[in-house]
Amino acid sequence: MNWANANHWGLIYYIPYHSNKWVYYISLFVLLDLGEYVYHVIMHKIDVLWKFHLVHHSDLKVDVSTTVREHPGETCIRTCFLMLWVFLLGPGIVVLMIRQVFQTFFNILAHTEFRLPHKLHMVVGAVFITPNLHHVHHHHELPYTDCNYGDVLSIWDRLFGTYQELSENETHFGIDTHPDPAVNARFVNILKIPFQKLERK
Repeated sequence: MNWANANHWGLIYYIPYHSNKWVYYISLFVLLDLGEYVYHVIMHKIDVLWKFHLVHHSDLKVDVSTTVREHPGETCIRTCFLMLWVFLLGPGIVVLMIRQVFQTFFNILAHTEFRLPHKLHMVVGAVFITPNLHHVHHHHELPYTDCNYGDVLSIWDRLFGTYQELSENETHFGIDTHPDPAVNARFVNILKIPFQKLERK
């Protein structure tokens, strides 16, 4: 990161008026969010990566604790992707800190067990990911599992055609390939999931 900033390396330096602090911070925030969207899609589409990510999806009751339900292997993969985005985009440490605060807040919000009132969701969800949208992503069956990938902003799902709505009554959490609560509730069992034969339905 220090090398990239010192040598003015990164996509940010090709954006007009990047020396303006508002252009700099907003551009990098949006681009980093796009990177997180791309990362999330990749984790779903490549089988060897999906086997790590489905640990997160195997939670049969989505709540705040689901936010930290992540296989250690995925934590390493996520960090590698973040390093790639930093190398390509060239953000400074302050941008990353601001981004992390927003990301943490929206990740916790998205995994709360309560949905926003419909009218509030329609306003907030036009730009940002809400529990209403992310709950759909945690529905146990396709095509809903492969939708609403957004991390902070919902605009990427609308732009790239991965946006879906599903009512609360129709949403059932978990993943159809790993429905057994006796397995999903044990830490040792979920650690083994990425190293077992993958079943796609």
